[in-house]
Amino acid sequence: MNVADLLRRPGTIREVHLEVPVSGLENPSATVDADQPLTIDLRLESLTGGIVASGRVRGQWRAVCSRCLLPLAADFDLGLREVFEEDPIEDETYPLRHEEIDLEQPIRDLVVPDLPLVPLCDDACLGLCPSCGANRNEEPCHCGSEARDPRWEALRALVITDDPERRSESN
Repeated sequence: MNVADLLRRPGTIREVHLEVPVSGLENPSATVDADQPLTIDLRLESLTGGIVASGRVRGQWRAVCSRCLLPLAADFDLGLREVFEEDPIEDETYPLRHEEIDLEQPIRDLVVPDLPLVPLCDDACLGLCPSCGANRNEEPCHCGSEARDPRWEALRALVITDDPERRSESN
């Protein structure tokens, strides 16, 4: 985005409204579709030697519930406030090059960490039955998946206590 007009007059403000797709906004569990535009409303303010961009970034992410595997989607509305300078400070400000600012990296740095790592349709989601695969949110499963795995029976026979005297008796 060209900001030459702002840089010539420190203290100048420009309101910007953009609807642009941004690809690659994802983590292993959730994604923002590249064909779905983000809505970006910014206030660009000129400082001596830089630009402050502040405003809102809105969009929608998609995922599947980590427990029941149903598709889900949710809107996000995040606040953005970043500084662009000709000599950016690493991990604090962004570059201002040739009288232009590039909003892609600040938007990526804002949106990606906000995406859920373990998306859930509901905190109380019961998930799928590990035996028959039924969605336990829709109806109780009666397949007997609660049966104990016989490979663990030897460990269930062990009794561990927190009482030091009883521990020494069993040795």
